[in-house]
Amino acid sequence: MKKTVAILCGGKSGEHSISCVSAASVAKTLKEDYRIVPIGITREGEWVSVSLEEMCSWNLKSMPEINPEGREEILVKPGCGLCAGEKKLDIDVVFPVLHGLGGEDGAVQGFLETCSLPYVGCGIFASAACMDKHYAKLILKASGLKVAPGITLDVRGGVDAPLALEKLEKEKISWPVFVKPAWGGSSVGVSKVEKKEDLGAALEEASKVSWRILIEEGIKGREIECAVLQRKGEEPIAALPGEIIHQSAAFYDYEAKYVNPSLCRVQIPADLDEKDRENIRSQAVKAFEAVDGRELMRVDFFLKEDGQILVNEINTMPGFTEVSMYPLAWQNLGISYKQILLDLVESAV
Repeated sequence: MKKTVAILCGGKSGEHSISCVSAASVAKTLKEDYRIVPIGITREGEWVSVSLEEMCSWNLKSMPEINPEGREEILVKPGCGLCAGEKKLDIDVVFPVLHGLGGEDGAVQGFLETCSLPYVGCGIFASAACMDKHYAKLILKASGLKVAPGITLDVRGGVDAPLALEKLEKEKISWPVFVKPAWGGSSVGVSKVEKKEDLGAALEEASKVSWRILIEEGIKGREIECAVLQRKGEEPIAALPGEIIHQSAAFYDYEAKYVNPSLCRVQIPADLDEKDRENIRSQAVKAFEAVDGRELMRVDFFLKEDGQILVNEINTMPGFTEVSMYPLAWQNLGISYKQILLDLVESAV
């Protein structure tokens, strides 16, 4: 008898549509091996049923949106789990194909644990820690890994650009800088700032995503990404690193990733000498272990011109669309997209 996999997608974050497209790829690939229960989360946080046919039809061109109209609500019953109306959903494992706040930050992970439902991916701590770039950097630094120099601001009392400039000067942060929301994903709310007079506008943009904001020194170097996989009962392993090659985009932002991928491309494997390649793979596994990772993770690095390697950020649920780096990295090593998904599901059961 086939196991039942519930696929969660959508959510309240700015990556709602990307989550849906990732879920479509996962559903199409797994539907022959498992019974799929598609569940969508609206932008308001309501859980609703989705047909498998609809989920499988989503793609990057359609940029789907989950609306509650005409859908059956998915409810939680204490001691019972997830229900569609009065009917309990018999679920063996949940695949939360969710990106950003409310899905990748430990919230859903904690919810699923209270329901005693096994799920694919990192647990509560790793999810929460890696979603908050400030705390992720603290953990990485404590583990001996290097990160980009920068400062953290609390803007709950309002954006204060002069104070931010004062702090940047005190810490001797070089320009240009990157302004980033502390939590979020897919580079939503991130700005590259060349001039001091433009800092205020960038802070305002980031504050729309989170009240904690990082300002980091712009690193001159190559952008390298490394996928990590941990199969059931095995040690984590790293794929060959890939590189973000900029065609015309200033940096690898949301548009370059999903709306207009021609602005940047991903080269897998990256053109690295053996020392740098193996050092990055080793550091990716070290980062995975430092944050108590589980099953999958993508670790993003900067490789500076002097050979120094800095961890940029960690993604605990990387994209699974057809243009996503994580599955492509394993395919480059001869591990198919389907096999990766099968390994992840079986590790979680």
